[in-house]
Amino acid sequence: DAWLVVRLEPTAVARALELPRLAPRVLRLDPALPIGYPRDLDLLVNTLPPDRHRGYAVQWFGLGATLIVIALVLTFRRSRR
Repeated sequence: DAWLVVRLEPTAVARALELPRLAPRVLRLDPALPIGYPRDLDLLVNTLPPDRHRGYAVQWFGLGATLIVIALVLTFRRSRR
């Protein structure tokens, strides 16, 4: 009787509910209902500008390159014994 939803496939949900198709909308509970957790109806758009995304990408690729260089240095370094 209950669904555990990780990801929704609109066609599968419509088929399970025996509907021709689902409307492309987001369903939200009424914040005035006394049950459940408090609800915030503000829609949050992607608040990061593209430059910030590029900055994070450069940061993570730089970290990856640094780790590869450290691994190579430690792998091929001659022992001083």
